[in-house]
Amino acid sequence: MSVPRHASWLELFFDLVVVVAVNQLAHLLHGGAAHGPGALDIVAFFTLYLAIWLVWVTFTLYSSVVAEKVRVSAMFVGMAGIAVMAAAVPHSMDGRAAVFAAAYLATTAIGSGAFQRSGKVVLSWTAASQNAGLVPWIVSLWVGNPWAKLGLWLFGLALTMTVSVFASRGDHDELLARLNERVRRRAEPRLPAIEAAQLDTRHLGERLGLFVIIVFGEAMLQGVRAVAGVGNWRPGAGAGWLLLLAVVSAFLLLITLWWLNIRYGFAEETRFPPAVALPAHFVVIASVTTVAAGLGAVAAGPAAHLAASSAWLMCGGTSAFLLVIDLLVAHARRWPLRVAAVLVPLAAALSAPWVPAAVLVTAMAVAAGAQLLALRTKRITEA
Repeated sequence: MSVPRHASWLELFFDLVVVVAVNQLAHLLHGGAAHGPGALDIVAFFTLYLAIWLVWVTFTLYSSVVAEKVRVSAMFVGMAGIAVMAAAVPHSMDGRAAVFAAAYLATTAIGSGAFQRSGKVVLSWTAASQNAGLVPWIVSLWVGNPWAKLGLWLFGLALTMTVSVFASRGDHDELLARLNERVRRRAEPRLPAIEAAQLDTRHLGERLGLFVIIVFGEAMLQGVRAVAGVGNWRPGAGAGWLLLLAVVSAFLLLITLWWLNIRYGFAEETRFPPAVALPAHFVVIASVTTVAAGLGAVAAGPAAHLAASSAWLMCGGTSAFLLVIDLLVAHARRWPLRVAAVLVPLAAALSAPWVPAAVLVTAMAVAAGAQLLALRTKRITEA
């Protein structure tokens, strides 16, 4: 019986750069107090997040597959590349767009090259070693318009994801044969014959779960930072009580989402192949990050009406998180309560122009609690 493998010190050190990247990305969603983030910032947030996450996935799968044979230098260079991308995030649509794109291209090439030299390929996520969406990123280096640049980046990322997912459903023997034929044509004797990698699903689940925990940490940071900036914490007449309601509801919301994740999402051995688990993982981390940005805005003004864009990002993120958990659990028990849990945050977003921001957080906490109740009832009944 093999000893379960856990995240190494190198992998944990590598993940530290993700802390910085998530923090930088969350700032794109702050916007102004009255109007919230604009359309360009929102699209840039999801685009840059997906790019940084794809690079992280490449190095995560590489270190998971090769284990103790990992090239430490490649991991450090990958870490530096993600750090450069994170540093470019605040000005990624103006003066540092080319820096972000070049860092993405270079870091992706380094991660894929390390994978190819290992002689392994993850057939259920070929993007880790064969990224099909790099050409639009190269073209974007000569494009100045921010929306056109974002469009090219999104097109490239969509190609990467689509080709990887569809390749995972094809004939794996045929895919391996094509990859090895490509190696032979390149006439590089140093490259070994490519073979299918055996993923340690428990180790991969742990790495995915650690990323989610990092994002929950960002949510805690946003809330605490906003509350620390409030001058008067006393309940007083109305506004102080709403601050207390917002803080308590936010804390309960994060606890419940955390519990749903470790119980039914990403914490231990993943039950799904990477082509399913990885896209679901991105939705989860992006959702929690949008919730984090919203909680910061609510804590700063619990009695105010949250801006429409901030309200929809926060409430929509909660609904998306709960929906992914529903799909991962994939059973039909107590479905009316679970459907209601997904819809309640969206109803809260619709009411944002008329109700205090603190009430929106309370509605999200109730929705998350309802889903947890529905899923736990199912487990108790089966036991």
